[in-house]
Parts: sequence; structure tokens; C-alpha cells
Amino acid sequence: MGVEKFQSGDLEGAREAFEAARADGLSSASLSYNLGVVYYRLGQYEAAERTFHELLSTEHQALASYNLGLVALAQGDESAARHWFARVSTPASPEKLRELARVQLGKLGSPTPESYVSAQRMGYLAASVGYDSNIAGLPETSATSEGGVFGEVLAAGSGTVGDLGDGLVRLGGVAYGRHYPANDEFDTSLLQGELIWSRDLVSSVQGGSLTISQSWYDADALERRYGVEGFQRWTACGGVAALERCSVALAAAHVDGGDGFEGYDGEWYRLRLSAVHRFRGWLLDGDYRLEVNDREDFRAGDQFISVSPRHHTLELTARYRLYPLLAVGGSGAYRYSRYQDPYVLFEGDALVSERRVDNRLEAGLFAERRLTGDWLVRAEWQVQDNDSGIERYDYRRYTLIASLEGTF
Repeated sequence: MGVEKFQSGDLEGAREAFEAARADGLSSASLSYNLGVVYYRLGQYEAAERTFHELLSTEHQALASYNLGLVALAQGDESAARHWFARVSTPASPEKLRELARVQLGKLGSPTPESYVSAQRMGYLAASVGYDSNIAGLPETSATSEGGVFGEVLAAGSGTVGDLGDGLVRLGGVAYGRHYPANDEFDTSLLQGELIWSRDLVSSVQGGSLTISQSWYDADALERRYGVEGFQRWTACGGVAALERCSVALAAAHVDGGDGFEGYDGEWYRLRLSAVHRFRGWLLDGDYRLEVNDREDFRAGDQFISVSPRHHTLELTARYRLYPLLAVGGSGAYRYSRYQDPYVLFEGDALVSERRVDNRLEAGLFAERRLTGDWLVRAEWQVQDNDSGIERYDYRRYTLIASLEGTF
């Protein structure tokens, strides 16, 4: 009925019919799209924007992005319109939509999508407050095990600086810090710079990067890494699981430990596989990582401590959009760690040699409320349980985090 009213020009009647269908529990991509178009035609741009946003997490994200560009134009926001049309102008979008987006970019003073992308800048910012029940990751029986409040900031950004061959060169940076007001000896921070080259293929993005980073523990320099990574990301992976996106990445780095942390000197390697799948309204994000460390390790007299583990980590995050601006979900992870050489430690008056093997389980719940198209607030609860073959490395901890996150 709503479609018939829309085709006959009765926009108010179409709006009422579509909204009534929603109230009766009908939920589909076509209903969201039709309702968004009706809102747009009626000049109800905020409602249209909210409705098209619902489709960004579906297979119709290119269509939704194009219509969000039209909504931004109607509101006089040319910067936002460029952002949405540029998203559609990539090879991953259907050809017809890609051509329409190029026309819009031309009208906005961006003759080709390439000229727009070459000037594009992207940024991410997250500011959080939280509580950590076990700051040092110590066994519950330890007298020094304690919790505390923390503040955390993560900022990242990148921008295209030029062309190289058939790809683009970007510069990126990351800054991170966590501060415990009552336990500042556990403060951590990180600075990272990155040079990235990537190129668009028919259905994937391929590239590599050079990275340098420095981390600190309290005020002491902990690790400096010089790394390289190669990656390939597919926009549609197909196969039996019909994965929406998937990727593979290989990375390696040389690590210099800081003064007093020379045991961390050595090499680090990582293989990472990830994939995204949709199932009955859920967005499932899976990730597997194999990390190999070959470090100098620590010796103190007759004692020996290995910091050269091999980690196998499997993570899964599930997200479900309850309402257009509200999403909830959960996460789970398992990490198996086996250290390269046996520890040699005092137990009482005797030296004992034992290889460290850890099994760590993690679980979490979260809720996200979108404030605008680019900003959201997030609340999250996480718990970790590390079961180690060496008792002193057993620990449990939980964290509560509230954050404001945005892209720009």
C-alpha cells in the first residue's frame, strides 16, 4: 500500500503506511529505504538521515551512502556530501551508483573521485573513563592486587600525501595513553607513525606499511619497534560462509627494549586473519592472530624469565542494532600462549624449572548510542581470566568503561 501511494504521489499517505508497517513489526532493507526516500521527498531530512543510517551495516551500504550524500546536499552541508559520495565512488560500489557519485562530486568541485581521495583526511578520537579491578594483573591472593579508576585517550589519523605507481601513499599516526590517578606507576602510553601504500583492485585493496612506534610504562621507555606489514582486504569473500569482508595481513618488527628492559630486545612476527559476516540481523566480526616473539629474555643470577611467547588468539564480536541509533552486542576471546624456554624461579629455597603455558578467556558486553553520523557514546563491561601453568601468573580482572568516540 505504501509503495502504491508513493507512486501515485501521495507522500504523506506513503509515510503513514510505511510507519504503520514498522509499528506492526515489519523490518526489511526495502522498507527502510522506501521510508528514507519518503522522508527526503517530504523535506524531513533528519528523519531521512536516521533511516538511511540503518542501511550502512547492510549489503545496501553503497545505496545508503549515496542517499546520505543527497540528504547532506539538501541541508547545505557540502563537506558531508563529499564524504558520502566519495565512499560510493570506490570500485567496491555498483557501477551505476559509482557513476552517479562521480557526477555529484564533479558538481561539488571535485572533478574525479581520485582528486577527492588524494586530498582526503581521516581521523578517529576516543576518550574514556573506567575502572580496572586488577591493575597489575596479579593473582587474587596477592596482597598488592588492587583496582583503580583510569582515564584513557586514543587518537588516530591518516592522510594521502601522493601517488606511487598505481597506488596511493598515506601518512598515519596513533597516540594512546592510559592514566591511573591513584596508581600512576602503572600508566602506559604509545606513539606510532606509519607510512602506508595501497592500491584498489577489482574487489580488494592491497598494500603494505612501514611503522615506527615507542611505548612507555610509567615514565620509562619500554619498547621501540621498527616494523613492516603487508595486507590484502576483500570487500566480498563469497564461499560457503558468504563473508561480507575478509582480510589477511603479515607483519614483522624489530624491538629495542628501553633502559632496564633489555630482555625485550628481539624480533616480533604476526599473522592476522579477519572476516565479517551477517546473520539474521547480527553483524559478526571474527579475528585470528598468531604472534611469535624471539626476545633476549631476562636473567637474574640463577633465575630466568622468558618474554618470548607464541600467542594464538581467536576473537569474535557480535553486534545487533536494536533501534536506528542504538546497538548492543558482546565479545569473546581465547588466547593460548606457550613460552619459548622454561622459566627458572625460586619456590621457597629451591630453584624450579617450568615452562609457562597460559590459557586466557575474555568476555564482554557493550551498548552504543549514536549521537550524530560520526559520533557515539559507548558503555562496556569486560572480564578476563588467565589460567597459567605457573601459579604466580594466574589472574582475574574486570573493567568497566564509558567512552565517547568519533570520526572526522
